[in-house]
Amino acid sequence: MLDKEKGVIANESHTETDDYITRTYVMPLLFDDESRRKLIAEHRNSPVGNAPSNGRAAIEHSQDLRTILDKMRRAPMAGKYVTVCVRMFEQYKIGIVSGIRGVPVDIQEEIYSSEEACEHAIFLKRIADLMNHYG
Repeated sequence: MLDKEKGVIANESHTETDDYITRTYVMPLLFDDESRRKLIAEHRNSPVGNAPSNGRAAIEHSQDLRTILDKMRRAPMAGKYVTVCVRMFEQYKIGIVSGIRGVPVDIQEEIYSSEEACEHAIFLKRIADLMNHYG
């Protein structure tokens, strides 16, 4: 029996590939102050994008923002931030997922007045976490 799980069992291939993609494509966008400010502003203006309706064109995120969001979506469930609806259309909070089935989400105290505001707060937390991890 091995002391430490290796290879497929430890998901090493995915982890190393994700780390390479993050260092090569994601972190340069976040470490550059101007780029990071533009990405944050773009996300603040449209945290979830908008579908086309009533003749209006869809609002799609830029390629750079999609790159950042794709990285955030690839994160493991344990420790992931999620939006928790406390009162529909009125109160939202950030939850932190345990990653263990049956263990409740750890709901944080701060209240947001809209789902978009909560999503943007999560985005900012995820950026800070990435910069701390890779900085």
